[in-house]
Amino acid sequence: MSNRRGGPRLATSISLACLLPLAGCFDGSSSDSDDTPVVRTGTFIDSAVAGLDYQGNTTAANRTDDEGQFSYRPNETISFAIGDLELGSAVGAEMLTPLSVTDGAASADDQRVVNKLILLQSIDADGDLNNGIQITDSIREEVSLSAGVMDFDQATADFRASLELVLETLEEAGAFSDTDPRARSVVTYADALEHFSRATGERVVVTTTGGELRGFAANEDTWQFLGIPYAKPPLGELRWRPPVAAEPWTGIREAVSWADQSAQDMALEAINKGGMSEDSLYLNITAPKDAADLPVMVWFHGGSFAILSANSSQYNNPDGLTNKGVVLVTVNHRLGPFGYIAHPLLTAESDYGGSGNYGQMDLVMALQWVQDNIAAFGGDPGNVTLFGQSGGGGKTYSLMNSPLATGLFHKAIVQSGASPLDTVNGPEHSLAQSEAIGAALFARTGVNTLEEARALPWTAFVQADKDNGIPRQTYRPNADFYYQPKSYYQNVLDGMPSDVPLMAGVTDGDYPDLRAALPAWLLQRSAEYESNQYIYKFSRVPDGWRDMGLKSCHGCELPYLFNHPAGMVQNFQLGLVTTPEGTRPVIGDLNGNGVTGSQGDAADVYASMQYGADDVAVGELMMTMWTNFAKTGDPGTESLEWPVYTESADTFVEIGPEAGATVGTGLADAVD
Repeated sequence: MSNRRGGPRLATSISLACLLPLAGCFDGSSSDSDDTPVVRTGTFIDSAVAGLDYQGNTTAANRTDDEGQFSYRPNETISFAIGDLELGSAVGAEMLTPLSVTDGAASADDQRVVNKLILLQSIDADGDLNNGIQITDSIREEVSLSAGVMDFDQATADFRASLELVLETLEEAGAFSDTDPRARSVVTYADALEHFSRATGERVVVTTTGGELRGFAANEDTWQFLGIPYAKPPLGELRWRPPVAAEPWTGIREAVSWADQSAQDMALEAINKGGMSEDSLYLNITAPKDAADLPVMVWFHGGSFAILSANSSQYNNPDGLTNKGVVLVTVNHRLGPFGYIAHPLLTAESDYGGSGNYGQMDLVMALQWVQDNIAAFGGDPGNVTLFGQSGGGGKTYSLMNSPLATGLFHKAIVQSGASPLDTVNGPEHSLAQSEAIGAALFARTGVNTLEEARALPWTAFVQADKDNGIPRQTYRPNADFYYQPKSYYQNVLDGMPSDVPLMAGVTDGDYPDLRAALPAWLLQRSAEYESNQYIYKFSRVPDGWRDMGLKSCHGCELPYLFNHPAGMVQNFQLGLVTTPEGTRPVIGDLNGNGVTGSQGDAADVYASMQYGADDVAVGELMMTMWTNFAKTGDPGTESLEWPVYTESADTFVEIGPEAGATVGTGLADAVD
């Protein structure tokens, strides 16, 4: 196919059948004789399933190859199975799926189809659906032995329960090769259908430095690519080392499945998408289908430097920022004890006399990947804006202070991420503090050498922190004489490595220390900062919550910025939405199910907001401001001239509380 390319625009979309390798876009033949039946090649796909048993009326019994391919003759019925477990049959075609081989099934939500999808996605040998589903001999044998209890025509909850027993046996036998030491879990109903929809819908192929990627249509106007590797998995000897570029792959890599979230508190896995492990150095891209040389916005998620993920429906919403003419990148990287400790042994091992900042170095490598590849997705590598909230804002500011990141981005937005600068201590003090944190971590886990520490499973470090009540704020960037050679304040005096146009702000109900930090931080920096700075205060609250006396919480601007009102429910569930007294608000039983929102019912929380037309207008305004800044370096709109911040003028823009924005002065008083 000639329409696979990786130039300055996205590759043209093409039908899935002809995207699949050797998938019968032309007839093949085993002989030149006109009397020999034509042999064709098809692909069995949810992700392409390798190791699936198949047989036809005349085609001999065989198994699908590494690309999920099978042979068939015209009008021949092909039957598929995993050992003795029959999946179904259909007339051979360029593409067959669990839906097409299920007799009488009209859609993928037929429980027989859903259960087959759940089975196939759950038993993949390495747990990475983006490189296909591999059914090995040991997996086939166990599934075959369980064929008698694997009834596809039963309620999905019951099928999932029966599959759990199969997965337990496979786990005990060491049949899975993924790097997560925890037991394999059964794929959910919703995740199974989402994956199948992405894999069988409209697709597109782009070329990157690592190889070809096949994304999917997230909506009518938008392409999306999930789980793109930008660095090698930081496992074994690569734990607590600078990242190493990802190795190229052969063939076409799928980009329809979320990669793992970064290793952290395991209780948080359900908040976002994908599994959880140290194998997490992946990014996601959302781009308009007609993208060409568009500004690029790279998002760093919050959660201090220790928790949460870029794998969020909110952050990757295809009906959000990309509708304003930008390409959006969201990045996962090492967190907490894996990304932000130093240690005397690590310092001695390095060749630069320091250690730490591995999570920040991951972000540098991700930005290098963006420079090399974003043009293939329709983005302009010469116009990259970093933005992040809370810990993500801190990550952004840290990158502004690193010479390794110079030239990799051109604008920055720090949302609720400012902190006063240490004006006294030098980099040696910062390194010593971080080394002490690393030494305490090693003591908690009972290791004395790097070899012992690198041999422990990631869960051991996470559990040790949890058992000892270690605050997530413990972990953060440090001076290390490499990624960050100087203190932040010394960079202010000497000139920051990345002095670029900057937006910064807080919400009116933000944490008090963050609100107080913003004006202090600006006063420490602004006299020496050369680029324009634009400051905001966000104060919009949905009417229902305003009537309850609530202010805009830490993170409560994000559902507006990403056009994802349901994100406010997550804020509530994370305990971010509080009363002025610091307590969790009481939300009654609004949907009549007998459970109040204060107990975690998402429907009640959503209904209590009364998210309305003014909120939609604020979301539109915010997306316009943020993308205007990415495009031009000025967040102002046609109706609002946003003044540049100076110490003397002390101006800022307040977004809200009604459906608009106004210019104000006196930042310290405004955020008090």
